[in-house]
Amino acid sequence: MFSAALPIARFFGGMNMKRLLLAILATVLLNAGVLMFFENSAFAQAVIAVAQLNGTVRDATGSVVVNASVSMRNLDTNRTYTSTSNASGYYIVPNLPPGPYELNVTYTGFEPHVQSGIPLRVGQTATLDVTLAVQGRRETVEVTLETPAIEPTRTEISNVIETKQIDSLPISGRLFTDFALLTPGVASGRTSVGSTITEFEVTRVSFAGMRDLSNQVTVDGADNINTATGSQRATPPQEAVQEFRVVNNSFGAEYGRALGGIVNIVTKSGTNTLHGSVYDYFQNDALNARSLLQPAPQPNVLRQNQFGFTLGGPMRKEKTFFFMNYEGQRRGESPTYPTVLLNNLALINASKAALGIAPENIGVLKTKDNDYGIVRLDHQLSAHNQLSVRYNIEDGRDLNQLVGSTLDGGGIGAPSSGHNVFVRDQSLAGTVTTQIGSNLVNTVLGQYARRHYTFPGVTGEPNLDIPNELLFGHNFGVLDKIWETRVQGSDSLSWVKGKHFLRFGGDVNYVKNSVLWPGFTPIRIILPGINCLVDFANFVKPSAKIVSNFAAGPCPMALPPNGDPRFPVFPAVPGPNPADIANGVPIAFQSAPLGRTVNFTPGVVEKLTTNGWPYAYLPEQEKNFSVYLNHGYYGFFFQDQWRVTPKLTLNYGVRYDFESGLSDQMDVSHKGVQPRIGLAYSPDRKTVIRAGFGIFNDRYSLPFLFITYPQRPAILANADLPPNRRGAESAVYELNVPPFIPVPGVPTPAQIAATFLNTGEVISHSVVAPTNVGYSYTDRDSPIPYSEQANLEIDRGIGRGFTIGAGYIFVAAHHLLRSTLGNLCPVQGISSGPYPCPPAGPPPPGYPAGKNYYSGIPRYPAGLICCNDLTGNSVYHGGTLQVNKTAGKYVNFNANYTLSHTLDDGTFATFISVPEDVFRRGRERATSNQDARHRFVTNFSLAGPSNTFLRNFLLSNIVILQSPRPFTLFVGYDANNDLIPAADRVGNLSRNTYKGDSLRSWDIRLSRTISLARLREGTRLELAVDAFDVLNRPNVDEVVVVYGTYNLCGGQQPRQYKDAASQAIQSVQVGGCPAAGPPVPNPLFGSPRTMFNPRQLQLSMKLSF
Repeated sequence: MFSAALPIARFFGGMNMKRLLLAILATVLLNAGVLMFFENSAFAQAVIAVAQLNGTVRDATGSVVVNASVSMRNLDTNRTYTSTSNASGYYIVPNLPPGPYELNVTYTGFEPHVQSGIPLRVGQTATLDVTLAVQGRRETVEVTLETPAIEPTRTEISNVIETKQIDSLPISGRLFTDFALLTPGVASGRTSVGSTITEFEVTRVSFAGMRDLSNQVTVDGADNINTATGSQRATPPQEAVQEFRVVNNSFGAEYGRALGGIVNIVTKSGTNTLHGSVYDYFQNDALNARSLLQPAPQPNVLRQNQFGFTLGGPMRKEKTFFFMNYEGQRRGESPTYPTVLLNNLALINASKAALGIAPENIGVLKTKDNDYGIVRLDHQLSAHNQLSVRYNIEDGRDLNQLVGSTLDGGGIGAPSSGHNVFVRDQSLAGTVTTQIGSNLVNTVLGQYARRHYTFPGVTGEPNLDIPNELLFGHNFGVLDKIWETRVQGSDSLSWVKGKHFLRFGGDVNYVKNSVLWPGFTPIRIILPGINCLVDFANFVKPSAKIVSNFAAGPCPMALPPNGDPRFPVFPAVPGPNPADIANGVPIAFQSAPLGRTVNFTPGVVEKLTTNGWPYAYLPEQEKNFSVYLNHGYYGFFFQDQWRVTPKLTLNYGVRYDFESGLSDQMDVSHKGVQPRIGLAYSPDRKTVIRAGFGIFNDRYSLPFLFITYPQRPAILANADLPPNRRGAESAVYELNVPPFIPVPGVPTPAQIAATFLNTGEVISHSVVAPTNVGYSYTDRDSPIPYSEQANLEIDRGIGRGFTIGAGYIFVAAHHLLRSTLGNLCPVQGISSGPYPCPPAGPPPPGYPAGKNYYSGIPRYPAGLICCNDLTGNSVYHGGTLQVNKTAGKYVNFNANYTLSHTLDDGTFATFISVPEDVFRRGRERATSNQDARHRFVTNFSLAGPSNTFLRNFLLSNIVILQSPRPFTLFVGYDANNDLIPAADRVGNLSRNTYKGDSLRSWDIRLSRTISLARLREGTRLELAVDAFDVLNRPNVDEVVVVYGTYNLCGGQQPRQYKDAASQAIQSVQVGGCPAAGPPVPNPLFGSPRTMFNPRQLQLSMKLSF
């Protein structure tokens, strides 16, 4: 098969979009022709969007029946799939599209055995043993939807979200991937919590405590991951999804490129009956409660309409089917802002005015103006060949999206730090399934996908950064553009041989990326506190005479005559603060393009417009901050499902993955062998015991390759500085040092920042020492991240459609991405060699005992060097309990409880994730950001009895109870003098010692279906009202974690939201840290920073036929 597809992939680089669309469709059709001509050919890749049915055929005496004919007929399309029983009486019908089926088993001398109404779901391994009656005794069985499905031959840990749940459960925003959060072992992801790394549109999901950027999402078997970020690409609207399976642990060898979890999405297809719907979902703030972070008279706008239609049916009955869906969303809402911004808004705007920067406007609306579309065509090419083609598109225009406005963000963004999102995401995918023989099935998949995602800042203003609290201006923490094109080809062969169900195949993805990261443009100015902003503004414009806010605490840079940082002081009179020798700015970062040469003639590289700051960099300089990368993913697998006995199934296999095209940045690992094994033992028809173990490789994390790729390393003679890539690129940043110690003739960071604010001039940089040029790099010796996964689970059917289950999940991940610093002088200093550096002086009074205090001087005469390496580790232990009642006439019910603990030694590769002490990285091991110790989730639906006035009413519920998530207590400034202000922790506390608020949420939907059969048979109108957080409990998402000083005050450690210590701090009743009058610690510590939505109502109407 690949001989047909690979020339097209090789030709990719020279194609325009139209030609490439035609090429990928030609690839699928060409493969279809090849398969029809060579029906005995064997090729290779995974089929993960289908189901299978297996079982044993016996006669009335219990003897196996050999060569019995087995057929499965899809009741929606009348398509028939066939197989035969082998010498053991065992049969498998693989690669069945999800849906309702009728089973027919025949053999000479026996009555036909017919079972109708068998529902098969995506990824399901269903088992149905058959006993044939002797001729003369008709055997027809109707299988009702009450039949429990314990799947006695499935070895993975997974759950299916069925069509009924998707249609009936209350989900705000109709992001159906939120349904993954209803399954055990899953929680919302917090990989970049507290940082400025944010990508919108997506649901961040952590499986078994792993990072939410390490999952795999497929749509109809095609890869749906944005490789530039690790998040999912555009997924089909909820109305277009038939069902999906959430795979938590120990999945088979056909799955690859994920050490976390898998979400397999199957879209709807047409049937022999024309059907469709028209719908609208409406929200308005008049129906809602207010958030704690939006007290009156703060703006509290919410207006949303989500509307669309579906249409599906036959183009030619039993031959060709179509399905289409359009959905639009129009949404405008007032963002929520942290209290520190609301309490100090007038002060902030006065300071920004003194700096010549526009004020913050908290009345601005976040808007979403999005359109989605999908078209699917299914066609029976011949008796043994079936074609399916799907095209979907998202066209999004989201304005004023804030850093931290998602649950994964930090809640630190002011309006000026917002970005506008413009996305056009398209995918054309096709599959051809060929039944080569009664026990041999081949599936070919091809995909062409293209995503244009631009994320420009709403302003080009300088970035004013109050660490761990607030961010103003152009945000440095996001990619401003991600363009990605993918060509995917895969093939998988399924072969039933005796008691073995063999699958083997391969998968090739060619990905072309264009990414823009403008770094710290136009300048990043560190201001460790609101009153540091005031000190800086008064320095830039002394005549402003801005009065500091006593309640916000002093600027920690403003030291008394004895220099004791425990006693920072306010200026005696409004205006410049003589005690603040740094004038509020300990550090400033400035970006500039370098071009392709080593050195520049000193002078101005570019001059930005300071009137309104329309640009953070001139448009013609965009190429100097851009990265272009062509790379590929290759995967091959072998999997065997061995029915050892009727009670024991063994799944074992091996997978091999590797990546290409990254040689400029790293030495790619080729150690991609991943063995996997699982077993399912069913001692009786109601019980199954599952166990499994495997190795699961991740993808390389590309976001920080794209960030480090364009940065030119400093050039120092006889210095062992690590280069970040082969060759040279075009951008650097400069760290204005020394940060705290004024040196005659050397401008301070505040002076450099003030000059830039007044002139807009970006000065050229030299990368030859002595220089203040800093850069980031990724370690060339980068092994592939991987996880070891193991599980044990017991499922038991207890009658009346109920099943119960208990399980244990273990996941240990290794070689995870994390950051450190590469240019910091150690505490003891370096006395020899070409670049000596002095030892650090004594720590300030009251500094935590046993904690390193640095000199603040770089190891080499260069700027900050941030190093990304793959040395991180994490481990997850989780126990789960689950009760299910599905396919009931009046009641559908699922409840699960997860008790788990996740530990790791690093979170990600952002500034907030840099180790507090880079020479003691082992101290970073602690409870992970992803930890969700206790989590209980239940969803249930109650239908009114058909013979009462409650008929056609449906009450659906989702209840979530979750223990607090962890947070780290930060000082809020560079207390240990290592040049990184965002990672310093209070005292000798480890990471994540503070617990936030527990989550208690109850969402309900009440709907009524009205029959309109007199207009057209099957026509019905559904009216519904959804109430999200119906009890209006204020659920706090994130809390303020800036403590304000480097040691605990009063000897009492705050441990949880609203505990006595936290409330004492907020009421300014803590002793032990006197600070010349102003409140220390930070009186906002422990207060809400971001909130889950308050009670919101949604009204909807859906007309179906």
